[in-house]
Amino acid sequence: MEQAIGIFVINLARRPDRLERIGDHLKSRGVTWQRTEAIDATEVSDTYLDQRVSDTGPLGRFGRGDRTATVSHMTAWQDFLNSGLAYGLIVEDDAYFSTDLADLLADDAWIPDGIEVIKLEKFGEGTSRVLLGRRIELPVAGRAAFELRSRHVGGAAYILSRKAAQAGLDMAGRVHVPVDHLWFNPNVSPLARRFRPVMVHPAMATQRAYAYNSDIAHLGKAAAPTGLGLKWRKLKRGFYEIWLLPKQLLLLALGRAKLQDVAFAERPPRAKP
Repeated sequence: MEQAIGIFVINLARRPDRLERIGDHLKSRGVTWQRTEAIDATEVSDTYLDQRVSDTGPLGRFGRGDRTATVSHMTAWQDFLNSGLAYGLIVEDDAYFSTDLADLLADDAWIPDGIEVIKLEKFGEGTSRVLLGRRIELPVAGRAAFELRSRHVGGAAYILSRKAAQAGLDMAGRVHVPVDHLWFNPNVSPLARRFRPVMVHPAMATQRAYAYNSDIAHLGKAAAPTGLGLKWRKLKRGFYEIWLLPKQLLLLALGRAKLQDVAFAERPPRAKP
């Protein structure tokens, strides 16, 4: 089957095992892909990171692991733009996809004008209650995409248009939240508010198919503040969590959005790392 939407897999050079695993998995799904080399948090310089992402933001200090992962995604956005394709699926190398992935990627004619960011992943275990708006039909049975009107993070699998990818790259030096918040948390990200992403429901991807195995988990979060600094961070995060609430309640009242329980559609066997 011909594939209109490219796949760009982010992978560390020192983890060929993960590349082999996701390569076999994507082959079983009948899709083609290319590799984007991830930035290594243990080797990258602070100067390189500072040129691309801030070290603090509305969520507090921006940890080295999260900063490096975000820059790796930026590299994938550039690889996608270099490909000349209209849309690219950005994938972390521990993602697991549903069996109908190829049907979604075979054509991009189903993507309406103005839709620039499409989230395939359900983040975390079980189900999550998410505020979803306008429905968009998909070329796969039993699924649709909906405007994401509340936060639902996770950056393991999402489609970008060229416009969105370029906008993300244009923010180099001003990105101040992890990549999943950048695209999927309108509470803290002007980019998420600008592009109003949509989410596939039921979801088509998860990071929960394999035992947890992160090379940068110990580097991911910055050290937590203490005393007044901790109280200030909690107050600031609380503000960002609720400041869109009036608009969300209005959407509910007008019937333009509703709370839905979202989940990954399949139950993959929990595999070893």
